[in-house]
Amino acid sequence: MTEEERLAAEKAAREKAEAEAAEKERLANLNNNSNTDTSVQKLVEAQVAEALKDIKDKLNKAYEARDAAIKDKAELERREKEANLKRMEEEGKHKEVLELRLAESNAALEVANKRITELTRDVEVREALSGLPFRNDKAAKVAYKEVVDELVQDDKGVWRHKSGVSIKDYVEAFSKDEDQAFLFKVKSSSGAGTSTTTTNTENKSGSLFAMKQEDVLKLAAEGKLPKRK
Repeated sequence: MTEEERLAAEKAAREKAEAEAAEKERLANLNNNSNTDTSVQKLVEAQVAEALKDIKDKLNKAYEARDAAIKDKAELERREKEANLKRMEEEGKHKEVLELRLAESNAALEVANKRITELTRDVEVREALSGLPFRNDKAAKVAYKEVVDELVQDDKGVWRHKSGVSIKDYVEAFSKDEDQAFLFKVKSSSGAGTSTTTTNTENKSGSLFAMKQEDVLKLAAEGKLPKRK
């Protein structure tokens, strides 16, 4: 090997060593940056979690203070009312006191009766809806609200649809209304190697699918609605 070749080989080896050292340094820097990024991310997450915890604690305290204030106000009003009634009794206004206590009892009774009536309505509505093939729980909740919003009480206190039909008949008409079809599952039936898909309504001329809801309700009132397939 000539002197010139030896010098060239040494130069190449030196350049290779420098390149390897530079690559090692680059990789080390990348690793350090990655560790730094991870540390920063963890630090940010910890700070956010701490801030959210502080906000949650403040909200909980605010709600507790609100509830306590409402309770205190109700108790104060009750005491003031009792003190006023006692003062009226001492003044000999027994009839007025009796009337006030009676009115208070009647109001409480009315609230209780209203709640019982609403619960009875809710039970009947849910029972009527229970057999229908809703797409999901959300669809069932939407249907429940739609039905309840259309109900009124007759002169005997019975819940009915505004048209006068019963809850059961209205729910049946509701389930066949094309505008409500999106709430129900699409039903499939299969024969010998074939399958067909239908919606919850028929799709031929003169069918419930093409009728207005008031016409469907009329059929319901007359007991002429076809059964769901």
